[in-house]
Amino acid sequence: MFRRQAIRFSVQPGGSPAVVIVLVLALMAAFVSGKLVTGVDDFTKAVIISLALIVMVATFLDTNIGLIVILLSMLLSPELEAGATPGRAVVLRAEDLLLIVVSLTWLTKMAFQKQLPLVRSTPLNAPIGLYVALLCFSTVKGMITGNVIPLKGMFYVLKLVEYFILYFIVVNHVTTERQVRIFLGVLLFTSLIVGIYGNTHIGSGSRISAPFEGEGEPNTLGGYLLFILSIVGGIILHYRQKRPLYVILFLFLIPTFVFTLSRSSYMGLIATLFTFVTITADRRVVNSILIITAAIILFVSFGPEKVRRRVVDTFTPEAQQEVKKFGMLQLGPSPAARVISWKDTMTKAFPRKPIFGYGMTGIGFLDSQYILVLGETGLAGFAVFTWLFVRIWRTASRNYRELEDPLNKGLVLGYLAGLAGLLVQAIGTNTFIIIRIAEPFWFFTAIVVKLVDIETGKSQMEDLLRKSPLSYGGVS
Repeated sequence: MFRRQAIRFSVQPGGSPAVVIVLVLALMAAFVSGKLVTGVDDFTKAVIISLALIVMVATFLDTNIGLIVILLSMLLSPELEAGATPGRAVVLRAEDLLLIVVSLTWLTKMAFQKQLPLVRSTPLNAPIGLYVALLCFSTVKGMITGNVIPLKGMFYVLKLVEYFILYFIVVNHVTTERQVRIFLGVLLFTSLIVGIYGNTHIGSGSRISAPFEGEGEPNTLGGYLLFILSIVGGIILHYRQKRPLYVILFLFLIPTFVFTLSRSSYMGLIATLFTFVTITADRRVVNSILIITAAIILFVSFGPEKVRRRVVDTFTPEAQQEVKKFGMLQLGPSPAARVISWKDTMTKAFPRKPIFGYGMTGIGFLDSQYILVLGETGLAGFAVFTWLFVRIWRTASRNYRELEDPLNKGLVLGYLAGLAGLLVQAIGTNTFIIIRIAEPFWFFTAIVVKLVDIETGKSQMEDLLRKSPLSYGGVS
């Protein structure tokens, strides 16, 4: 068995300077916090800045703490004011700040722990690295040609890079099944709070959005819940222990999901259900999915007028619309507006810079992840983007077949179904840019990639130098 090694802080020559570093960080945090808080009028900002500094010190001591804070901040942190720029808005949330703090602290910590690799080898390293390189190249090129406002372009590139850094933090740090259970539990606890918030706002007369959402973006909450419902659904199908609790959570989150009235998320749900049916050969699973599908159809047909009208309006054009059909489908005003923007981008802007695109934010705002990637990074970026998600799907599918633990297997099945749902939602939403969807997605992408090594003990064998209290111990 693996032997836990004690943490030894030493300031002797040749010893670890960790205790000195922690004390210096704590003193700096106290000094900077005092300066910042006294100079900030907004109480919320003062609290967030102080919390970020505390998280910095805590993460240096134990990376698990920083990761737990990130999971808790998903959907539960306020929006901060950012500088206004033309075109796509620059929106900064508290979790952006926390993610930056955790990332920088982790990089600093890794620099002192020279025995550990900065980036572990995974099947996604090559496509991630190439995609980031293309993002930077296209955006710098856009800055030079005047298509990209430098501050805005750098901000959005940094946001995407943050997600990949989070992926590598989790890949490097999560080595035991106990950690997986802890992080899964924190994710589901956060979703429970979101469900309580959403269910208590169903009668508000407006579409349900996430807490602290500012003007509100129901598609964001729809995508987040689509991913969570998929993971919970996969666990229900494979994991017998505590199954009633997972079923209750699943049913509890459904009303909030439905009343986001997010049509792109509804489309994603269809893809999710289809994925559950095609991946598993268990007849009971297929029957369960068919029953759920029938229930959804009945709910939409005979349920609340608001939900039924939202679906019907998708296929009900208005007389003055410029575009009324997309192929064989009739389009309502909102879908038609999206199609017009896609058509303009693909016929006017894209042909001018087809290879490397206009750079991040250089093409403006578009309600489609795929058209946006084409416009911003061209065919080169779109090819690497496709390669990345194909590699994710293949890795997760292989791990699903190899895993034996029911909870791990259910988690990966749910992840695959959630990935399919998000890929479909991304047709009409910038799914993988939105922090409240992208953070949980990349966090659990890292876990899914590592699960086989974690289950077999290979990951823990490679990481005997881990000293975190949460990193060892069995699973109850």
